[in-house]
Amino acid sequence: MRKKLLPFVLSALLMGETVMAQTIEMIIGEQTFTIELLEHDAARAFADRLPMTLTFENFGSTERIAYLKQSLTIGSAPTSADPKVGDLAYYIPWGNICVFVKDFRHSEDLVPMGKMSFEATKALKESGNQPVTFRPVEKKQ
Repeated sequence: MRKKLLPFVLSALLMGETVMAQTIEMIIGEQTFTIELLEHDAARAFADRLPMTLTFENFGSTERIAYLKQSLTIGSAPTSADPKVGDLAYYIPWGNICVFVKDFRHSEDLVPMGKMSFEATKALKESGNQPVTFRPVEKKQ
């Protein structure tokens, strides 16, 4: 299976397309949203720690941030990004997860981690200091 998938992944990367690797869930109150994580070491390191509950705070009017207890392993993940609304990222110097609620300029030391829907972004933007839980997607039986 991996041998069949590799040419697709390589061609997508060469064409500048984003390869999503894993879907996780974000829970705020009674609402559950899905987030598509990218295929790289830092996103896998984040997913490996789930479930995890974080408290987000505003960082200016552009992003919501939450601090991790331990920094993520970056490995071969990209270390710069041009964040857009709904992007989930990891800021290396501070060791925090961030979700962009407004588009922002190109930023170094910012690891793109995944993408969430408009509805999920809006819910996180309006969540105040409510706990936000990230978990693996539960397997359907």
